[in-house]
Amino acid sequence: MIEDFRDPAVDAELTADLCIVGAGPAGLAIAREFTGTGTQVLVLESGGLDAGSAADELNGGETVGLPFSLLEGRARTFGGTGTVWPGQCIRLDRSDLEARDWVPDSGWPFDREHLDPYYRRAATWLGIPPEECDEQAWRRYGLVPPPFGTDRLEHRSSMYSSHPDVGAFYRGDFERSSNVRVLLHASVCRVDPGTAGTAGELAIRSLAGRTGRVRARATVLCGGGIENARLLLLSGVGERNDAVGRYLQEHPTLWIDLATDRSAALQEFYGRLGRGKVRYVPRIRLGSGVQREEQVLNAIATLVHDRAESPGLVAAREISSALQERRRPRSLGRAELRGAVGQLDDVAVAAYRRFVRGRPSAVPLQRTRVQILLEQAPNPDSRISLSSELDPLGLPKARVDWRLTELERRTARVFVSVLDAEFRRLGLAQLTGHEWLDTDDWTSGFEDAYHPIGTTRMSDDPAAGVVDGDCRVHGLEGLYVCGTSVFPTSGYANPTLTIIALALRLADHLKSRPAGAASWT
Repeated sequence: MIEDFRDPAVDAELTADLCIVGAGPAGLAIAREFTGTGTQVLVLESGGLDAGSAADELNGGETVGLPFSLLEGRARTFGGTGTVWPGQCIRLDRSDLEARDWVPDSGWPFDREHLDPYYRRAATWLGIPPEECDEQAWRRYGLVPPPFGTDRLEHRSSMYSSHPDVGAFYRGDFERSSNVRVLLHASVCRVDPGTAGTAGELAIRSLAGRTGRVRARATVLCGGGIENARLLLLSGVGERNDAVGRYLQEHPTLWIDLATDRSAALQEFYGRLGRGKVRYVPRIRLGSGVQREEQVLNAIATLVHDRAESPGLVAAREISSALQERRRPRSLGRAELRGAVGQLDDVAVAAYRRFVRGRPSAVPLQRTRVQILLEQAPNPDSRISLSSELDPLGLPKARVDWRLTELERRTARVFVSVLDAEFRRLGLAQLTGHEWLDTDDWTSGFEDAYHPIGTTRMSDDPAAGVVDGDCRVHGLEGLYVCGTSVFPTSGYANPTLTIIALALRLADHLKSRPAGAASWT
């Protein structure tokens, strides 16, 4: 069932076997695993059913390091970031989970083989094929990828979820559930974990001023890379080694210009592929051999094609999207519709390539750019702490100090050099306009990707992290954390697929706990 804490008919004193804080992808994935069981689950969501509400103001904060997005890419609503992400899914590489001598504080408590079964389940949950495809994506559509030196560059392929708004897609399951209860407009202000043999307690509040308490045998924080750390700091919990909020990582993103007279070929190789709901985006990864040889981080490049589209093609695309989504076309007047009719030949060719052959539409391009996402090394000085500024609930906001090091700059330099050399060798293109990487102001050329990571990191050693390999806060019973905040390292992969995999893994762990115990440990 789904209820609203603003409704006075809803009790202010609540109990549950399992309380999940946050109805984003992680929280919903865990909760859905318990539907139809004997476990009483309560999901607390700070926002409502509609995105863009006043609850989003609670995401505001203070930035004191590099510019960092606090409002973009985050949503306090049922579905969380699932309502704003485009759906791109890719797994972490095997090396991302390994300890690497040249990457400080690297290494996960388990390897990729352990995570693979959960990746397959996560893929099904997000509506994509369960296995990685990489270069198979080209072969499926009759294409042969450029023959890069395999020790220099490798191909990876992202897949896009067929239902990225997981809140909307799974909402009916929660509305019908008798044992999973979702409570909207209930912001958690403090977590008091239970001691041995006792239940934990959470203080909740609505923006309208209503307060309440929740007692639960186990609690899972699923508030995201910023909010998970902030809530632990507000509660004075998990700070045994001053690790909460530290090791803030992102996917530092840079854009590089591409000079080429083979834009059509590059669009063919590196445009979106796919028929129907599942789409593929071929990408280029810095080779493992180069990473070891140069002792740099992982990185991936995506070619972004800026199309010189005519009004007719724009109108045709909107009409096609509207038909697939069973809605009326947006903002199309008579002039746009006449343009689509007047360019039927171009529209027909684009539609044939896109919907019949599953290839890019081959629309003429204005330019092609390279977007590079870097792994960021864990750094304890890159961190989230509490600000002196207060949010609308009267609680200290997050204070974000995002920092980059010379290792990130060196990784960018190496990747740009290798990519440029391989493109030139194959006669495809050359990279230009990256001289700023050699200036003193090099950090200004980077932006964040809305992927805050690592602030409640996993570690089997309590001295090196906040949670253990089961995502339980070290030294506490019944308190768990899930989401990007528990990643020890970031890799380059868009994180949602890994978030879901870890959530399903945690759900299995919680389901294995004795049903009659006072707390789950």
